[in-house]
Parts: sequence; C-alpha cells; structure tokens
Amino acid sequence: MRRRIARLVEPRRFEVVQETLPALNPDEVLMRVLSCGLCHSEVPTYLGERQLVGVVRKGGAGFRITDKVEFPVLMGHEPVAVIEDKGSEVEGFRIGDLVSGWKRQCFADYVVADTSRLVKLPPLLEEPKKCLAEPLGCIVNIVRAAAPPLGDSVAIIGCGFMGLLCVAGLKESGAFELIAIDLMDERLEWATKLGATRTLNPGRDNVARIVEDMTSGRGVDIVVEITGSMKGFRLATEIVRQRGKILIPSLYGRPEPMDAGYHLMLKSPTIHSTHPWYSDDSERDLRLGVEALARKVLPGNLLVTHEFRLDQINEAFGVLVNPGPGYLKGIIVP
Repeated sequence: MRRRIARLVEPRRFEVVQETLPALNPDEVLMRVLSCGLCHSEVPTYLGERQLVGVVRKGGAGFRITDKVEFPVLMGHEPVAVIEDKGSEVEGFRIGDLVSGWKRQCFADYVVADTSRLVKLPPLLEEPKKCLAEPLGCIVNIVRAAAPPLGDSVAIIGCGFMGLLCVAGLKESGAFELIAIDLMDERLEWATKLGATRTLNPGRDNVARIVEDMTSGRGVDIVVEITGSMKGFRLATEIVRQRGKILIPSLYGRPEPMDAGYHLMLKSPTIHSTHPWYSDDSERDLRLGVEALARKVLPGNLLVTHEFRLDQINEAFGVLVNPGPGYLKGIIVP
C-alpha cells in the first residue's frame, strides 16, 4: 500500500512524497489520518536548530536532544485517525474506531503504529478532526500540577491555544482570581469567555503594578508561563509571590537574554516543569482530556482556527512560526 507523507528535507522546507507502507506487525494498527495538529514544540526542528531523537537506553526507550538535525525528518505527533486495519495481537481497538493521541510521524495520510498512547474518541463529537487528544492530555497534566487551593490566585501568561485551554481547565478550580495575560486583545477576549476573571495586556498595562494592587502587594500564588519566551518567564518572576509556584509547560526553543536573577533570589519560587514527561500516567491524561472535551470542559475543538492540506504544509509552518491575527491552532488535513 502506498501513502503520502511530508518530509522536512532542509530547514524551512518540506517535500510531500509517496512511499510504500510496511506490513503490519501483530501489535500494530493501520490508521487513516484525518488530521494532525501543528505544535510549537516542532518549530526548532523546522528551523534546523535542534531535534528530539528517540534512543534506546538501559531500562527502556527514551529521547535525547541534539543540535544537529539529521534530514530528512518526519514530523507531526497530534493525530486524529480512523483504524483501517489491525494486527492479530491488538486488543481494545476495532476497525473503524476513531482514535487520537500521541504518535510521531503523522504528517501523512496513513500511519502504521502500535496502540500505546492512543485513545478512542466518542463517536458523536462535533468535527472530530479538530479533537486533538495529545494537547488535551497536556492540559490535564498542567491543571493537575497547578491544583490551586481554595482562594488562590493564578496568572496565565500567554493565551494561545494551550494557554486558553489552561484558563478553561482552571475555571472550576479553587482559584478566586484567574488572570489571563497576552499581547493580543482578541485572545484576551477568548480568555474572558473561557473563565478569566481579569485580563491584562503588557503592551499597554503595567502588569506587575496591577497584580501588586490586586493582591495587596503579595503577588499571585501560581503562574503558568506558556509563551515560550524568556520575557514571559521574567514577567512570571515579577508577579509571583514569595515562595509561590511557576509552572513551565512551554518550550524555550532559542537562547534569549533573561534578567530575572533578583526576582528569583527574592521570591524563591518553585519552578515546576509540567511537560508531558512530568505525568506519571500520560495515557490516563489522554483519556481524561478526551472526556473533558466530551463534557465541554476543555473546548479544544472550538479553538482550532486554521486548516491546511498536506501539500500546504510549508505554508502551515510559516503561519505557525509567524502567526497573524486570528490564529490559535492549526491542523494538517491530508
């Protein structure tokens, strides 16, 4: 069987090629890809700066980061797909099931993979191609790590797709104040719709002074810094309270100057990486994320704003790197 797949052949350039799919192993499924999300974590590879490489270590498989990108690279890890065939040892999945999860090399029309980190999507979801379980599972991990006690204040710096989902996920938490911070007013409007109690734009607001006034000089208890920019991290150190908590689920792809030393010294906050590797059960997070979507707690499908065909993948990554007004989340639809 032949498939079409996008290969990154050099920095900033994909080619879509045809190739023969391998035969199914007994523990694998054949998936027809309906969509695959565009994720900022893949931008450093797209730019040719660094790459996440799978390795086999003592005790199991893992990953390492290398500054030497080995082309061609197969990318895409947020698929929604339909199972078209399955191996003899596959249990818990049937042909025709709608699935999503974390799988690599999914900028393609067909993918062969095992069923780890795959979950079924409910059959009655609206626009299933926009129901991306992988980022939803990441939000479950972040929200459970934040866990604001009753009365706490939480600030979310960066209200793109993931930041807005954090707002939605924390809306029903114990936090009394949920402060959304972004440079784009349209994203702050979304944040208000999703449950933010206050929105601030650093382009015109003195965020540190306003937060100080809001909290009687104390600072916020928890900051979720999800811009991927050291400017965002510095702001987090300014507004967090002494011995507060800063959650970092974003990826800092490029080295940037950062002057936050005094704030870190004086505040001594806990810096908590909340990437998926923090989770002790990522497959459960995926299932909870899908359930949260079905219950309309995490409206991930509503925040998918752009669709691109597979042969538009170069345009899609151009938008991902330099998003304009109206962009929150894009998907590749083969």
